[in-house]
Amino acid sequence: MAIDAKKFSRYFKAFGDRTRLRIVALLADKELTVNEIVAVIGLSQPTISRHLAVLRQAEVVHDRRDGQKVYYRLDKQSVESCCTGFCCCLEIATPKKKKTTKKKK
Repeated sequence: MAIDAKKFSRYFKAFGDRTRLRIVALLADKELTVNEIVAVIGLSQPTISRHLAVLRQAEVVHDRRDGQKVYYRLDKQSVESCCTGFCCCLEIATPKKKKTTKKKK
């Protein structure tokens, strides 16, 4: 299987920053506005917005407008696709559990 370098480089750029990982963790539970993310992370609104733009570009986060507010949510399916897809490209399989057999006495 060939690796989609462009796609995975976007994913790993998105996941390659500590602040973006914190944002991903926050959005794993519920959707939040930029101001809610700012309040938790403690960085400026423009800085958080730039991080969210990188996450949106990688299609890890999606936004939804409701009047003046913009809500961000994690695309869990996209994150799962990244993890499993990359491992499949490298032909890394999850180890299978060994079956235990009971010895007869």
